[in-house]
Amino acid sequence: MPVWQHTGLTLDCYPKVPAHVSLPWDAADEYLLEHCNHSASISTLLLNDRHGALSCALPHAASYNDSASGRIATQRNRALNHLAQADFVDSPVIAQQVLIKIPKNWEQLLDQLALITAVAPTATVYLAGMAKHIPVSWLQWLEQNASRYVQYKIVRKARLIELTPSESMLNSNDRFKGYKTESGLNLSALPGVFARQQMDIGTRVMLEHLPNVMTGTVCDLGCGNGLLALSIKQKHPETRVIATDDSLLAVESARRNAEVNDLSIDVRHGNILQAVEESLDWVVCNPPFHDGHKQLTNIAEAMFLQSQQQLNPGGTLLVIANRHLPYLAKLKSLFASVDSLSSDKRFVVYECRKRS
Repeated sequence: MPVWQHTGLTLDCYPKVPAHVSLPWDAADEYLLEHCNHSASISTLLLNDRHGALSCALPHAASYNDSASGRIATQRNRALNHLAQADFVDSPVIAQQVLIKIPKNWEQLLDQLALITAVAPTATVYLAGMAKHIPVSWLQWLEQNASRYVQYKIVRKARLIELTPSESMLNSNDRFKGYKTESGLNLSALPGVFARQQMDIGTRVMLEHLPNVMTGTVCDLGCGNGLLALSIKQKHPETRVIATDDSLLAVESARRNAEVNDLSIDVRHGNILQAVEESLDWVVCNPPFHDGHKQLTNIAEAMFLQSQQQLNPGGTLLVIANRHLPYLAKLKSLFASVDSLSSDKRFVVYECRKRS
């Protein structure tokens, strides 16, 4: 198990990733720790601490982590290092210093800064990430809108910014943005949710190949804004539909969309099928193939495995996938039959049946 030489902590990724592919810390974490105040007397808030590396190094800090798997990773790593359970919050709270691992999505970063400015306007905010993933336009906006701004030199390919928020970082606009589907669904989502303002092409292909009959219990695994789950419920009102996602922002968005469209689906927050105890007749899935900036298949493969385990005999997993992703061998190892319902240059829809 990897030992973080910078801190002496033993840390691991969750879901498990080979150490040569990804480590549970990076140079941006180290840059943050070199500049922040480590005193337990200073109230500290952590954002986007993917595997809990910062939480273990600053065990007194509160942590905002949108990801259910990120929360599991944090608790596992704290236990591994004989630390008490982490103090998680569901939205930013008052703090004297805030440490942000810069997210992949610009709108999500703006939203987080707005929330921090509203509750902790005098906080010292540190933002860090790998330099190649931080566009110059982001830096320019931060410099123009912060009341105090310090940009440190790039160290070990990581960039660090220190700032104090200003009122111009507040957001008076509706946090939800979205679109209307051809079937009449009104969908919106919070910043950072996949395909927030328009239907992605892969999901459109999946919708075209949903079966005309779906009975029993259906689970939309990795539901995002709830589009697949709500479309199934709209078409099959007697079918029980569960929607689950690793992202709390996605879950909040899907719940809101169910209410707006007056459709009864059960939306749950959890890592893969962690929050779903029921046996299932159908699972529909548009699996992610990125964890942050890294392209990985381990999350999708875990989704396939847990789906196979939780499906009733004869149950079906429907998967929409980018054609270049190597899912077919894994699916064939898990299911009695795997058929391609649709295939073009970009996407393939797999129908995977569990043995009866």
